[in-house]
Amino acid sequence: MVFLFIIVILIFVIIFSKIRIEIINLKFISNAQKHLNKDYSIIFKICILKYIPVIKLEITDKKVKKLNLKKKMENINIQKLEKNININKIKEILKKHKFIIKKLKLKIEIGTENSAFTAMIVVLISTIISFFLKNKIENHKKQKFNVKPLFINKNLINIDFSGIFEMKLIHIINIIYILNRKEGVKNYERTSNRRSYAYSYE
Repeated sequence: MVFLFIIVILIFVIIFSKIRIEIINLKFISNAQKHLNKDYSIIFKICILKYIPVIKLEITDKKVKKLNLKKKMENINIQKLEKNININKIKEILKKHKFIIKKLKLKIEIGTENSAFTAMIVVLISTIISFFLKNKIENHKKQKFNVKPLFINKNLINIDFSGIFEMKLIHIINIIYILNRKEGVKNYERTSNRRSYAYSYE
């Protein structure tokens, strides 16, 4: 009885828990020697019962340098990684991902050597962002994004990004399940070595 009670409590906690990601002052400048600014911060939180933080992880420029991620990335076997990528699983995850945008501040500046192409790509990116955000935004008053063309006869992109994103913990568990699930023969599906008339009457 006690064990059953604990299981019920754990299920209740998981259902009403969430992952919260806070991105603060992240800037990218393509034509600078150091593309990312130094004072950005990315905070990951796991909150139980929606509001009580139990785990917090903060990523900053200093911490990234200590981890020496650039050197670790160089040691990754790209060919082996490509073989392990399952396109069907990625599509399934993209269909099922359910996150909410609590707050968003996004500014993009784009310039190319062709003014007509600059204008076209700005419209295209604005349309894609609007389409992507329309079902994810919780409060439209807290969302600001602007895609601006720069007609300077030069290829560059500047991004200024801050935001707060939330996702239910149960959806994260579902994604982990999809990634670790082995592809097998589906129910009611014949295997290649079974004759189609095996169960038919003569």
